[in-house]
Amino acid sequence: MNNRFPTKGVLDASHKGAWEQVGGIPLVARNLYHLIELNIKNIIILMPKGKRIDHNLDKWRGDAKVTYIYLEKDPLEYLSGINEDFIYLNASYLFDKRIIEKIISSVPTTIFLGDITLKEVKSIPIGLFNEEGIRAWREKGLHALLDKSNIIYLQDIDPFSMEMRGKIPPYMLYVKDKEDAIRATWTIIKNMQKKVMDLPAEYIDPFFENHLTYLLCRTRITPNMVTLFSLFVAIIIAFFFYNGHFVLGAFCTYIVEVLDGVDGKLARTRLQFTRFGEYECLVDYFYENLWYIAIGMGLKRTYHYDSAILFAGIMVVSDTIDNILYTLCNKWTGKNLDLLWPFNMAFRKIAGRRNIYCFMFMIGFLSGYYLQTFMLTSIWALITIVVHAITLGYYIRKSE
Repeated sequence: MNNRFPTKGVLDASHKGAWEQVGGIPLVARNLYHLIELNIKNIIILMPKGKRIDHNLDKWRGDAKVTYIYLEKDPLEYLSGINEDFIYLNASYLFDKRIIEKIISSVPTTIFLGDITLKEVKSIPIGLFNEEGIRAWREKGLHALLDKSNIIYLQDIDPFSMEMRGKIPPYMLYVKDKEDAIRATWTIIKNMQKKVMDLPAEYIDPFFENHLTYLLCRTRITPNMVTLFSLFVAIIIAFFFYNGHFVLGAFCTYIVEVLDGVDGKLARTRLQFTRFGEYECLVDYFYENLWYIAIGMGLKRTYHYDSAILFAGIMVVSDTIDNILYTLCNKWTGKNLDLLWPFNMAFRKIAGRRNIYCFMFMIGFLSGYYLQTFMLTSIWALITIVVHAITLGYYIRKSE
């Protein structure tokens, strides 16, 4: 393990693939973002001779020092002039962020080559170098460098992702043209699918979310715009419920369900993260409970079911308590509540959450059982918080 992390990075953007649009942004910008995110604050970008600097890169540099060098000689001559440890990336590659993290935390000289079955090495995708390693590469060639280096392969990268709540196989793709860029974009989108989800989100939603995310990548529509549009649709749905249009409202909730997945995937694909996006969960909490209240009031207004108000209250209180349990679990254990036990992971597929409730509404309301369906969802909401409270309490007790 490297206790002295490098602060200098070199992005080789001298090949055409580095400037292809991957996920709606130049591939070199994506690699620049990841380096800066990992605290590499002094970055050299090797530019192809004759290419003008793409000033769109400025918005990705943050507070980092970025130096552009136009290649007029062998890149190794530039690398030989660096007298400190540095990370080198061929910016024509799409890297899983975990690969970059692994290289940065290694010791020089460490090189990542991708697949262990690779028979012939013609270039270096990414590596952590010192003066000795560069000297061997320049004076004795690539094979001499490989003999003196630690070699890392895809198989050495831990596939578990805490952010994605499960195993996501690491990836690396070389991009040389637009066709490769499209393939790389789809790789990013598909690997943004979180694990341990409810049944609709795991098996139905990804098809629609992924295709819509891909289409929006090539537009000026931002993740925040998607969030605001989904909020607008959600408020209209609440109006439907309040006015007794229960079947229409129930089926329209699926639009919001898909959009709720799209805004997050679009943000991670285009690397457009904002402070507003950090509070998206509050937007979800607002309109979900607005729906429950609107259903309760709509049932009372339309069919004079007084008990519907009680069920609406149970839904809102249960959802609030469940959110508190998730927050406390993260604070106390550092884990997502759904990952505490194998049981929690399995229970998440059917646990009382918006997607499950909405499918219950679709089936129940379409069948004409309005109050009965609302009663069942409120009971399932209560069961869910009891299960979550018990499993969290048991985990804390076992940890003591």
